[in-house]
Amino acid sequence: MKIISKIMLFITICSVPVIFAAACADQNEPLEEVLTYHGTSDASAAAAVDEETFIVADDENNILRIYKIKGPCFPAYQFDLTKHLKTSPEYPEADIEGAAMIGETIYWISSHGRNKDGKMWPNRYRFFATSVKIENGNITIQPVGTPCRTLVHNLVLSMPARRLGLDVATRFGSKLDKQERENLAPKISGLNIEGLCASPDGQTLYIGFRNPRPIDRESRRERALVVPLNNPKQVIEQGHPPIFGEPLLWDLGGLGIRSLDYSHFHKAFFIIAGPHDEGPGFALYRWSGEKDKPPVLSSTLRLRPEGVQKIRPDKNGFKPEALLSFKNSDKFLLLSDDGSLAVKVSNTGECEEGELNEDGTCPNKYLTDQNKKSFRGTWVTP
Repeated sequence: MKIISKIMLFITICSVPVIFAAACADQNEPLEEVLTYHGTSDASAAAAVDEETFIVADDENNILRIYKIKGPCFPAYQFDLTKHLKTSPEYPEADIEGAAMIGETIYWISSHGRNKDGKMWPNRYRFFATSVKIENGNITIQPVGTPCRTLVHNLVLSMPARRLGLDVATRFGSKLDKQERENLAPKISGLNIEGLCASPDGQTLYIGFRNPRPIDRESRRERALVVPLNNPKQVIEQGHPPIFGEPLLWDLGGLGIRSLDYSHFHKAFFIIAGPHDEGPGFALYRWSGEKDKPPVLSSTLRLRPEGVQKIRPDKNGFKPEALLSFKNSDKFLLLSDDGSLAVKVSNTGECEEGELNEDGTCPNKYLTDQNKKSFRGTWVTP
């Protein structure tokens, strides 16, 4: 049996067999085992609305899209958040990276990081909430409360955050030269949030950081950072300042947090860990929720032989960015951020100007036809 790395699908996530379902297969590819959803490409954050439905955000735009797991494979409903988030038109995307559902309310968090050049874009600093309801087949999404624009600004003022170097990873208000600014890009030394999940009682949200990864003084190893937010409802609905709990530092083999979710079925938290940059290698961890007990690494993730043979060994691979659990199931739905996936196009008009590759392919997220953009999913069963 070949492991994933040998087909350039660089996931090292653990003993967890992956079972591909035939639903929502891409009709243009003989990949019936892979779940493929159309209408967007960068599946950066998601939450399970019910056993048959999930909602997903794309970090390249401000639109929430609802999909039926078994199809049709285009959005059943979508909602543009731009007006609610009050983003400026110059760089409108909020860079949404994490989601956590409590009752009918879904909390969303953006990266709270600079852009790839280390420039600070105010639109990327948002913590907000929506409600979602499905009644008699009708879907509605409504904004809840007022978006918070100063979540990380408040966090870096705290002594624990300063002790961990979050102020150095943000440099709010500092005058920077070009090199200093570029070093604060999220995939170099800058701050970057990618995970969000709720405690079982819904009182606390855990914020997972892809970067920075503070160095443990004793072991000199990099630690993944998680910060509890103890009053999310009051922050969003009453405008209260955020109250943070003591940060958690986890040894995830030098990886950062890419997704967090709590499974009511397993009565445990699950963590997708991944590189802070574009490097390969992801891992799945399980955490009991007890602060004095670290997350535990699961065993190696392998694909069934028939799955290995039918997955296209694309250059970019499957990049897990969202992990969805369901209350009545032991399975997780794992979604991939496929924005960088190279897609063959027949003419230059199918790709945004200046983005066409020399080999005649176009990065998925730059396809001019929104309906041709896609992201993949697969079931993972611990």
